[in-house]
This record gives sequence, structure tokens and C-alpha cells, in this order.
Amino acid sequence: MDRRKFLGSLALLGLQGVMLDAAGPATLKGLDSVSTALPGGRRKKKSDFDENLVVIISDLHVNPGGYQPARLERTIADILALRPRPRNVIALGDLAYLTGKPSEYALLKQILAPLEGTGIRLTMTMGNHDRRANFAEAFPEYASASLMKDRFVYVVETPRADIILLDSLQESEDPTTWITPGALPDNEKEWLRTTLASYTEKPVLVTAHHPIGEIGIKDILLSSPTCCGFIHGHDHVWRDGWFKKNYSERDLLRTLCLPSTGHWGDIGYTMLRLEEDYAEAVLCEYEFFFPHPLKEGEAKPAQWTMIEEERKNASVRFAYRK
Repeated sequence: MDRRKFLGSLALLGLQGVMLDAAGPATLKGLDSVSTALPGGRRKKKSDFDENLVVIISDLHVNPGGYQPARLERTIADILALRPRPRNVIALGDLAYLTGKPSEYALLKQILAPLEGTGIRLTMTMGNHDRRANFAEAFPEYASASLMKDRFVYVVETPRADIILLDSLQESEDPTTWITPGALPDNEKEWLRTTLASYTEKPVLVTAHHPIGEIGIKDILLSSPTCCGFIHGHDHVWRDGWFKKNYSERDLLRTLCLPSTGHWGDIGYTMLRLEEDYAEAVLCEYEFFFPHPLKEGEAKPAQWTMIEEERKNASVRFAYRK
């Protein structure tokens, strides 16, 4: 499917959904947290899913009593309304509001409950507003399935390309605060280096909550012959870019920053379509606001409208390095 047809399909659905052809089976290395069984013992037909479509959400900031949960619920409802559905949904951290309280993860679990039993696989990793122990208490399957001890690291496998999720959270010793910069410990960097070295032919995308400049993995990604890009959250802004190896070589990789599902900034989610020769990320934006939504009767700033218009049908392509 070419880009014009792909983007055209978005316009056909009011929920900014997409109708794409299903492909071969997808598997998740380390985690299969959502069963494919439906109530009554029925199972989803293979054609109900697009194995090469991944929805990515980030910066959920689930806040009991706040405006954020309703916006996440809207996103989950729209994902479930997609036909065919994506086999995988990925969440890139800041799942909790500010300090990763148990109450925040309890509400997150409740909001995500409609995904259970649908056949969609959900994979989540950490951001700087999360707490690993509290998250693991609410979602114990994630700790046991992680590919690294004491971290939340996974590989999502699809027929055409794989997606690595890193854990870039630096936890504060004070549970009432957080550390903003992201970082990877040496053992996680070594795990990433070893894992990428195993990809000699199949394309792979690397993701984390924090930008690449904070977690220091530029050289690791560029040394991989099949790594085709880096996707992150944290900044709540749809923004693409690229980074270089040096000024004497042509080697470079694209980067993409994702919106928040409902906290501030660009508000929405991303559909990642894995094609034969490239991956295309398409923004599904509901709105823009900063620092919080409009109050009743408040006029919408013209700048917000302009940003929303600029974001319509925004997309970024990652060429496979084969």
C-alpha cells in the first residue's frame, strides 16, 4: 500500500483509524500479556488483525481525579474500533501521573482492561514518572517477562521488523519525587549492543521513553547494520529528526518524538505501519493544549488551532537498513 492510499484510509474513519491488509503471525519475545481468547471460548480470526500494524502510545500520566484518564479511555476505545486491529500496542512510559503511586497504576489497569481478551498484545515500559515496584505490583506479568532482571525491557516481533523497548527510568530514592533525565545502566547498554548484533538481516526499531541524547546510545544504534530508527516520548511533541555518525560518513538514523495521550502538548497516538522496505509512523492527533485543557467557556488560542492544522496527516518514514 503506498503512502497516498494509506493516508487516504485515515480520512475514511472519523476516529482516525486505518484499514490495512493483514499479514503473517506476530510474536512477542518476553511478553504475551493479552490472550487471544474471547469470551465464550471463541477466538479472533486471523483476518481480524493486521500483524504489521503497531499502535504506540506514550506519556499517559494517569491521574485519579484529573482530566488525563478520560483522554486515555478515548484512545483505547479508538484502538479497539480499528478494523483490522493492530496485533501490538506499545506504551513508552510515564504511565503514572507524577510519582508512580499504587493508585495511579490501579486506575491504569482499569482503563486498559478493555484490551484484555481481544487478541491485542500490550507491552509497556518505564518513564521518569514511574516506579518499578508499584508498577510490578499492579502488573506482575511484566516483571517476570522482562528480558533483563530489575528492568522492563522487551522485544516485540512482527513479520517485517522488530521493535525493542528499553527502560530509561532513573528512580529517585525519594518516592515523592522523580528524576527528569533518562539514563541506561551499563548492563542495559551491553544488552542492547548484544541484541542488535544478533540482527543481521531483519530490520529493527529501538524505542525508549527518553530522547537519545539523554540515554547515550547513538553509537550503539549506528553500529547496527539493521537498526532503522529511534522512537521516544517524554517531550509530548510530535517531532522528527535525525542523528549522524560523524561529518565524514553518510550514515544517519531518523528519530521521532511522540505525543501524549492526554497530559499536555500534542494529544493523540501513533500508528506504525511496517511495510516491505520501510516503516511509516502516522500521527493520530485529537487536539493540542498547554499547559492544560480549556476551561468551560474559555476561548481556544489561535496558536493551538494552527498547531493542530499543521499536524494533520503528519507522518515519518524509517527506511530499512538491509
